[in-house]
Amino acid sequence: MTGFQTFYDFGSLQRFISSFKKKPSVGVVPTMGALHVGHLSLIDRALNENDLVVVTIFVNPKQFNNPKDLENYPRVPESDLSLLRKYERVAVCLPEEKDVYPSEDPYTQVSLGLLDLVLEGEFRPGHFAGVAHVVHNLIYFIKAQSAYFGLKDLQQLSVIRRMVSETQLPVKVVPCETVRDESGMALSSRNLLLSKDHYRDASIIFKTLDFVRKNIKKSTREEILRQAVELFNSGSLKLEYLEIINQDSFAPYKSGDTNGACCIAAYCNDVRLIDNVLF
Repeated sequence: MTGFQTFYDFGSLQRFISSFKKKPSVGVVPTMGALHVGHLSLIDRALNENDLVVVTIFVNPKQFNNPKDLENYPRVPESDLSLLRKYERVAVCLPEEKDVYPSEDPYTQVSLGLLDLVLEGEFRPGHFAGVAHVVHNLIYFIKAQSAYFGLKDLQQLSVIRRMVSETQLPVKVVPCETVRDESGMALSSRNLLLSKDHYRDASIIFKTLDFVRKNIKKSTREEILRQAVELFNSGSLKLEYLEIINQDSFAPYKSGDTNGACCIAAYCNDVRLIDNVLF
C-alpha cells in the first residue's frame, strides 16, 4: 500500500482492510478535522506502532452542548486531505452521522462518575457522554487495535479509558504528548478561529499553567491557585475554570501527590480554549 486512501463509510474501509493478504495491525486517530501538527504527531506515533493507520474526520454533534460552538467549529476537509497526502499506510475515513450512529447502535452508555461532574463535565453537560459514544463507535466499526489521543485533552483521555474499560473494547488507548508552539501555546483546531492579536493574548494560558507547575511545591494548593488566577487576570482572557487536581482521580490535588495536573478553560474573543500541564 502506498499513498493514502479515502473512504466515506465503514463498509468500504473494512473491505479495503480485508483485501490485505496478511491482516494488518490497525491504529486509529480520531479527529474532528482542522488538522495541525499536533494531529500529525499522533499519526506519526501510530505509524511507528501499526501496519495501517486510520484517521477519522467527523465533527461529532453529540459532544457539543452549545449549538453555536458546533456551527462555528472549523471545517476544512480539503486542507486536511492535502496534509495527509504525504503519508503512506494511512487511510482517511470521513463518515456521515448515520454511519457513526446507525439505527442498531452498538454502544451501551457507561457511567463516568466524577469525570462527568467536574471541570469540563461541569461546564459542558453532556459533552463527555457524546465523546464516549463517538469514540466507542469509531473504534468498534474500524476494529482498531490501538487508538491515539493527545494529553491536551486530559479529562477526555480519562473518559475514553473508562469507557474502554467498562465496555471491554479490545483496544489499547495510547496517550501522546501535547504539541506546543514556541510561546508554549498548545496546538488546537480552535486556534484557527483566533486573529494574530488574540492568539498572542492567549499565551497567558500557558504562562499561568507554567507558573503553577513551577511553584506547586512551594506553597499550598489554595495559595498557588490564588496567585495563578491573579496572574491570569493580568491578561485579557475570560477565565472559566482553573483547577489543580490529581490526574488519576480528578479530585483536588493534595500536597505530596506525585501525579498532579493543573487544568484551565478560558475564552479568548468567544473562542473557548482548554489546556493543562502535568507535574
